[in-house]
Amino acid sequence: MEFFLLTTAENGSMPASLLVSSMPMRGMRADPEKYAAWLGLREGEGRDRREVSLVALAAGPAVRVAGSTKLDFHVGMPGGTGYLILSFSAPLTGMSGPMEQLCNAVAGSLRWVK
Repeated sequence: MEFFLLTTAENGSMPASLLVSSMPMRGMRADPEKYAAWLGLREGEGRDRREVSLVALAAGPAVRVAGSTKLDFHVGMPGGTGYLILSFSAPLTGMSGPMEQLCNAVAGSLRWVK
């Protein structure tokens, strides 16, 4: 699923998009700590390196990958079956300030329902 977000402020609007996808872990159990370490190694070095961290969301543990214009949350699915990936992008305004707060709030609102 893809969503387009548009927030307005006194100094104009801040467009962003949200792509929601799932990544099943066939034959493996999702382990956010190991996954964060692996993603951190993939980022390498340099000025475009994104920050990889573990965060606790209402939906459970998640791996947060933050860059200058993108913010991804890899949220562990119930039963360790894989990850639900929330991929936010704000190419015009960047991923800081109010836009980062909005994306963090959206990710923080995710809940699993039985």
